[in-house]
Amino acid sequence: MDEKDRTRVSAHPWISYLEGRNDHYPIEALQADFGTVRKKIEWIRNDPTTPDTRLSDNPNPYNPATVGTLFQMMTGGLPPYRAQAVHTRLWYFDPDQRRPGLPEDTGALVDKITKDEVVVTLVNMNQLEDREITVQGGAYGEHQCLSVTIDGTETDVDDASFSVLLKAGSGHRLVIKQKRYANQPTFRRPWEK
Repeated sequence: MDEKDRTRVSAHPWISYLEGRNDHYPIEALQADFGTVRKKIEWIRNDPTTPDTRLSDNPNPYNPATVGTLFQMMTGGLPPYRAQAVHTRLWYFDPDQRRPGLPEDTGALVDKITKDEVVVTLVNMNQLEDREITVQGGAYGEHQCLSVTIDGTETDVDDASFSVLLKAGSGHRLVIKQKRYANQPTFRRPWEK
């Protein structure tokens, strides 16, 4: 975020976290989301209506899908609601399975965003197998990744995406320099270039 725009954004625990002032946010927010899931499941279990008496949209308020915090934490973006476009700083692909999303047994946590860089920790929780993750700038490849610094070593990228190999049981903190909205948005996956 550009510092001059910060005053326009109301206080929010996620923004405070990204600014380094709320270290507990990821755990507290995910715990709150789990509480929401439990509450909605309880509502579903206690629903007195029967399938033949309820309208098709009656269950909508009880949908237990709660992904907003996960979306923020993994992609550095705002969760999409009601079919709006996805705006994120990062998006992930599993190159081995040729699909969007993180590979099995991996995780991502964005902990800092500035106007020209994003910091993410990637981990491979599998203790036996390496994992490769393709990291893309934005959900549609709209951000150009200029360079990535891992363990103090900066590597030029100058592309919308790059891949990282995570050894079994390892993790790395990546500092990614970006030029935002430099590329034409696309639905093409990185291996389809």
